[in-house]
Amino acid sequence: MLSYQHAFHAGNHADILKHYVLFSVIQALNTKEKPYTLYDTHAGSGLYDMLDNRSLKTNEARSGILTLVQAVKNAGSEPVPQDLTAYLDYVQGYLDKSLYPGSPKIEQDLMRGQDTLILSELHPAEIENLRKNLHDTSIASGSKKSVQIHERSGWEMLKALTPPLTSRGAALIDPSYEEADDYEAAAQTICAVHKKWTNGIIMLWYPLLAHRQEQIQGMKAFIKEFVHSINANTQIDEYELCVNTSDSHKETSLQEVLHDEDKKNPPRLYGSGMLVINTPWKLVQQAAQTLSFLERVLWAC
Repeated sequence: MLSYQHAFHAGNHADILKHYVLFSVIQALNTKEKPYTLYDTHAGSGLYDMLDNRSLKTNEARSGILTLVQAVKNAGSEPVPQDLTAYLDYVQGYLDKSLYPGSPKIEQDLMRGQDTLILSELHPAEIENLRKNLHDTSIASGSKKSVQIHERSGWEMLKALTPPLTSRGAALIDPSYEEADDYEAAAQTICAVHKKWTNGIIMLWYPLLAHRQEQIQGMKAFIKEFVHSINANTQIDEYELCVNTSDSHKETSLQEVLHDEDKKNPPRLYGSGMLVINTPWKLVQQAAQTLSFLERVLWAC
């Protein structure tokens, strides 16, 4: 979707879920010395300025990452999940500079010199920013890892370049879903990739939208059925973070909007989810407590 720019949404509740899961998966991969390959199909620009007009216009970071960081500081005696603390300690280094790291930046910073990062982005402005942000020595992690940036469809890239030579690895898939066929494309791509790379960790981010519930459920069911048709024991997990109720957005008449200030910008995305194939065991153990904490902090912010 060439009109989509993530700068409007950087640091929101959906980013927190997606990046927490990504952070945990990379940490799990790093526990073994063997190299791995990580694919990111919809990379965006990799780094976002919290003082950018687009970010300030929507202010989604205020009710997302900034609310979360403040809540953790004020937690007092309430225990903060250790895996969440590790992610927030990492993010804080960027927030101190009024920046927020997107998935490519997280990947670049956490991956090691022997690993390979493969990114795909189609938006002409986003890919130029991506190239700049990953090669800027003032913000780069300093690692000599291999980074490939492709200006091509993420669906095509993932199908063409898997399985990796390293065998070990993961893929992050997070389209904007502004195109109606993104749900089908995600399902078809994941099944095609898993068929030839059965040990790869695949992470699919999806939105929680009341008017798309049938498509979302159908996409997940299709993927699960296919994966389990190959091996019924393959671990598949869903992690969802809701910040409102599913009916929190309702279509309203113009008259209602004009007379009710609260209805001018009703929430559409009431949460999001991550479907993970071949889930690392540590994520399975830790996620429930972390998601419960996140939901308490971010609910209806």
